Amino acid sequence: MSEPGNTPSLVIHVDQARDESCLGASEAAGVLGLDKWSPPIAVWRRHRGLPVHDGGDNEPATWGVLLEPVIRGHYAITHGRLIAVPTMSVTLDGWLRCTVDGYDLGPSSGGRVIEWGRDVVPADAVGDLQVKTCSAYLLDDWREGPPPKYEVQCRVELAVTGLPHCDIVCLVGGQKLVGPFRILRDDAIERRILGSLAEFWAMVLSGKEPTVDHTDAWRLHVSEKMERARAVTVIPSTDFVDDIKEWRSSRVTAKQAEEKESELKNRILLQLSAAGATRVDAGPLGKFGAYRTSSGTWALRPPTAWKEDRP
Repeated sequence: MSEPGNTPSLVIHVDQARDESCLGASEAAGVLGLDKWSPPIAVWRRHRGLPVHDGGDNEPATWGVLLEPVIRGHYAITHGRLIAVPTMSVTLDGWLRCTVDGYDLGPSSGGRVIEWGRDVVPADAVGDLQVKTCSAYLLDDWREGPPPKYEVQCRVELAVTGLPHCDIVCLVGGQKLVGPFRILRDDAIERRILGSLAEFWAMVLSGKEPTVDHTDAWRLHVSEKMERARAVTVIPSTDFVDDIKEWRSSRVTAKQAEEKESELKNRILLQLSAAGATRVDAGPLGKFGAYRTSSGTWALRPPTAWKEDRP
C-alpha cells in the first residue's frame, strides 16, 4: 500500500472498506427523496437488516466500479493533481460516513494517483474528488452541473471530511467526460441536509417507518406485512375511509389526465401533418418527433428531458 510520496500508479483500483453500520453519503439523496432507485424505505430497510430489492440490473454499477480508476487517473493527469484513494471510510459522530473516490493533495507534475490506507482525512488534503458514470441519454442532466442527488452526496462528504470543496466528474455514455464541477462548502445547506438525515437515522434506530410513498420499494415493504394478514373483513375508520375516497378520486383524475394527453397528442400530430414534418424543436421544452407504429398509426415520442415526468 502506497502512502503519499511513494511510487504512483495512474490507474489504480482500491478495495474500499465501508462501515455499513453508518448512514452513507451515497444514501443521503435517497433519504431526501432525490433518488428514485433508492427511496427512503429502501435505505431504512437496509439499515434495519431487512432484505432490499435492487431491481436486478447491476451491470451499470459494475461498469461504474471498473471505470472509476480510469476516470480518476485521467482527472489526475489532465489537471496535474496528486490524488490519494482511501481504503476506508471516514465517519462523523458515529452515525454518518463517507468513502470518497479520492483526496486532492494538490499539484503534482504530470498527475499521480496513490493509495491512502487510513480512516482519517490526509492533513494536506485541499479537497475531495467524486467520480461518476452514466448512460448517454442522461447527458442533459449534467449540462449545468451535477444532478441534485450527486450534489447532495458531495455536500455530505464535505460535511464529514471538513474539506472546503469537492470536484465531481462524470463519464457519459463511456465516451464523453463532463466536469469537473466544483461544489463549495455551504454551512446553511449542510445544516439542513444533516438535520434531515439525523431525523431519518433516529427512525432507523427506533424502528419507526418513513412516510408512505408511491415507490415499488414501499409496495414490497407493505406486501411483506400483508403476508401476516388473515381472510377477515374490517370496518374502516374515518381516516381509512378518507384514503379510500382519495384513491377513487385519484383514479378519476388520472383517467381525465390520460384522455387529455391523448387529445393533445392528436392535436400536435395534426399540426405536424399540416407542416409536412415529423420533428419538432420546441426550444427549452425539448426536441421530439413522430413515428409510425407497428399498427400503421402515428405516435409521438416525448423529449428526452421529460423522462422523469412519469415513473
